[in-house]
Parts: sequence; C-alpha cells; structure tokens
Amino acid sequence: MKYNRLAFLIGLVFLVSITVCTANWPLAKGTFIQDWLVKDWSSEMLAKELNYLKEAGIEFLLFAPTAYGHNDGHYLSTLYPTKIPNWKEYYPGNDVLEKLLIALKKADMKIILGLNMNDLWWGKGIKDPEWLYSEISLGNTLAQEIYELYYPKYKDTIIGWYFVWEIDNLMVRGKGKADIISHAFNIQLDFLTKLDPNLFLVWSPYMNPQLATKEEYRDFWIEVFAKTHFRSGDVFAPMDCVGGGGTTIDTFPAWFAEFRKAVDTKPGLLFWSNAENFVHTDWTSATINRFVEQLKRAAPYVDNFITFAYPHYYSPNIIDSGFHTTYLEYVQTGDYEKIPPTPPKDLSMVIISLDELFLRWDPGSDNIGVAGYIIYRDGKQIGKTQVLKQGDRGLFVNAFKESKLRIGKTYKYSVCSYDFAGNISDFSEVLEYTHE
Repeated sequence: MKYNRLAFLIGLVFLVSITVCTANWPLAKGTFIQDWLVKDWSSEMLAKELNYLKEAGIEFLLFAPTAYGHNDGHYLSTLYPTKIPNWKEYYPGNDVLEKLLIALKKADMKIILGLNMNDLWWGKGIKDPEWLYSEISLGNTLAQEIYELYYPKYKDTIIGWYFVWEIDNLMVRGKGKADIISHAFNIQLDFLTKLDPNLFLVWSPYMNPQLATKEEYRDFWIEVFAKTHFRSGDVFAPMDCVGGGGTTIDTFPAWFAEFRKAVDTKPGLLFWSNAENFVHTDWTSATINRFVEQLKRAAPYVDNFITFAYPHYYSPNIIDSGFHTTYLEYVQTGDYEKIPPTPPKDLSMVIISLDELFLRWDPGSDNIGVAGYIIYRDGKQIGKTQVLKQGDRGLFVNAFKESKLRIGKTYKYSVCSYDFAGNISDFSEVLEYTHE
C-alpha cells in the first residue's frame, strides 16, 4: 500500500506531460521559492502569491534549502523551530516552513522540500568527500525531524525532497568521481527510502560546456545513474543554464538530447527541465518569448518542467504585473502578443563628469506596458533597463549612465523600447555627441 501514492504521483506527472504535449504548449508545473523572499510575508501575501502561481498553471513549489550549514561547527540553522540539541533557528520565532505549508494546504498546492546547504560546497565540491558525506548525513537528520514534525499534518501537501547540492560537472573528467557522487546520493536516497518511499527525490544539476562536452556529460550521468539507488519516480531535472549563461537558447537542446539518453538507461527515472527565467548579466527577468522558447525547445526530451523562479522574476508581488499578464496569455492560448511598443522619444543627455553622462528619454508606449529599454552606442548594445515593482516606470527606467568617454571622440546613441513579451520597437532618433 505504501507505493500507491507514489504510483499516483508518477501517473500524474505523465498525465501532465501528455496533456501539455497534446495542447502543443508546454508549461512549468513547479517553481522554486526561497526563504529570504517569503520570510516576512503575511498569510494574506502568501495566499495572493499562490493564487498568481495557480493562474500560471503552477501546481507545486520547491522550497530549498530548509537549513543552512556552518563552517564553525557540525550543526544547522533551520527555517523552523528545531528540537535537535545545538541546532539553531535561522529566523528565531519565525517558522517559515509551516507558514508555507499552511498556505499551500489552503490553496490545495504541493511542496517539495530541499534539505541542507553549506556555502563551503562551492569551494570544496567533491574534493573533500568525507566533508560532503557528513553534510549529507546532516541532511538525513534534518529530513527525519521535518518528517516527524510536519508530515502527519501536511501529508497531502508534502510530496517529495530536493537534493540541494548542485553539481557543475567539474568531476566529469577524473577517475572515481562518479563513485563519490553516487555514494553521496546513496547516503541520502537509502535513508529517505527507509523514512518514506512515497516521497520522491528531485535533483537539479547544472552544466558547464566549457568544462566538458555534452557526450562526456551523458556518459558521466550514465555511470552515476548505474551506481545510484534512484527509485521509480525520482527526478533528474537539470537547469537549462540559459539564464545563467552556461548555454544559449540555441545550444541547450542538444545537451538535453544527450541527457535523455542517459536518463533512459535508468528505468523509472523521470527527466524534467529546470527552465531559468532570469538574465544573469544584470539579474533581470527574461522576457516571456525567451522563456517560452526554453520550454518549447526542451519539450521533445523531457517529462515535465519546473522553473527558477516564477515568484522571484514574474510575480506581481515582486515585479511589474506585465510579465504575469503576458505569460497568462501564453498559458491560456499557447501564444503571446506580438505588438511591438513605440520607440522612446526626445533622447537627450546631461554631462555629469569628465568621462560620464546620463542619457534620458521620454517613454515609449505599449498595449500591455513597456518592460524597459535597450541602449545602443554606434549601433551596438551597451546596456538595458527594466521595470521593477508594479507601476515603477519612473526616471531610472528611462535613463542610462554612460561612462569611460574619450576626449575628442564622437558617439551616436539610440534607444529601443521592449515589452514583456520581448517585442522590440524601432530605434529612437539618433543623438550624436562629441566629447570635449
């Protein structure tokens, strides 16, 4: 009987995948959300957020981590009131975890809980296996406490665990590295299986094409999958790395094609895409056209989609509602609006120092709203602005600081408007300036 619920969840994932493919437009069914964003939110704010997510077709959250490791001792700071000796609360008196669980239960949504993270990971990686194994063991203790404290009350809300340790495949080349990764996994997987085999595990590594080829990645994962105790219904959900800059919209599908081959060597293992909806160069939100292309180009290879992260980059609680409005059109119709905004007008400048100036302009207009502006110098893009909170389309969006100007050189500036769908206007008039 214990496996009935797991079978239901696996069936649900495949049903979602089949439904999406039949409709010809893939959707993200889950999204990450992080503690620092929601720690001070009221229950009303959380309810509002979950309503936005449900409108967008999102059915579950991935909340990670639920505890932070420390460099000066073998203990964790948890996002809930811990009862383990020597462990601490990260936000004393603020049970962020239960606050989320209460809101999700009311909204009839689900959650996948990430375990512990330690920033030393980025330096140690798998170079110190014993350190990694001890951290994984801490995660097992964490899972045990979370399960005992919250699962009885929220057994219809908590559906799985998230393996927080991100792998960038520095270990692809090197004898024995797959052994280290698979052993770390098995420490956790074996414990979680014993704790409750109904709760599946999701893992979202990322890829770095500068370190290895897609074929080397494929072969590495085949070796790891062969040695790990992944269960039917566990999930391999690599980041597509389009937002993070590791890949591009054009190159990542070929990597996913190789990952599909690797996943198919492990019966019962599911393959999801973690579609990144941000732009790492300036930490702005990806326009909806790019995000939709990420979904569509991964769709031939994957069973489902999650994203990092709708609340952080598309939610009207955080950013201009134009992103949410535009994405909802895609959710409902499989397409998004194609009407470009008008170009900005009255491009002008103000000298602010010997080698700096401010460009400013009057805003363009759009049927939904202008998301921001792209600034060009001598025909090449040199910057971008983007709206932040709802209604905040003020001067900082309509201005750009230019620096490192050279005496005696003539510059030609122009600006385009872009909307939330990624439609781009014509160029503004050109402003020519000789720096003296």
